[in-house]
Amino acid sequence: MKKYGKLKTEYPAYVSLEQLHVICKIAKRSARYLIVNNIIPAIDTGRKTWRYKISIDDVIEYLRRRDREGSMIPAGATSSREPSERKRSYSQVVSRGQEREVAKYFAKVYADYPDVLTTDSMAAMAGMHKKSFMRILKDGHIKFLASKPGYIVPKVYFWDYIASRRFIDAWSNSDEFIRVLEGFEEWQRQR
Repeated sequence: MKKYGKLKTEYPAYVSLEQLHVICKIAKRSARYLIVNNIIPAIDTGRKTWRYKISIDDVIEYLRRRDREGSMIPAGATSSREPSERKRSYSQVVSRGQEREVAKYFAKVYADYPDVLTTDSMAAMAGMHKKSFMRILKDGHIKFLASKPGYIVPKVYFWDYIASRRFIDAWSNSDEFIRVLEGFEEWQRQR
């Protein structure tokens, strides 16, 4: 509760889109996405300047939700780049509320793996590059038991990460990632 309480004293009751992007530490395009898609409610004044009036209470509520659930902006949704035809994400086949299905799939397919995983094995299972996975571990997105000489992660912690929106919303065009994702899609069709 205290983490964002000071925002009420630093900002007025209603903030602009410009202030929203500063408060949330996101790009202006991402801030507009949050408003246009009603992730953060706003009053549309219709004016050219200060078009949106956003309640500071709604901003604080969004920040708390983002801390709990992760970003609510799908990867690539605010990018000006043309999407790659090969680039894929679990979010294309998994709806909100079905995140545990991905973890069930991984638990079934990789049941013969040891109960404690290394960075190499987790990266291979997820279809990601080892360096990308190291960054995920260092940023604290997966719980681990030890980090020296290498990260040691119980399978259940890895399943928790696999079921997180952070993993499900991640886009990749690596052959390995797409192979794993296609395996999940086939598993879903057979059920």
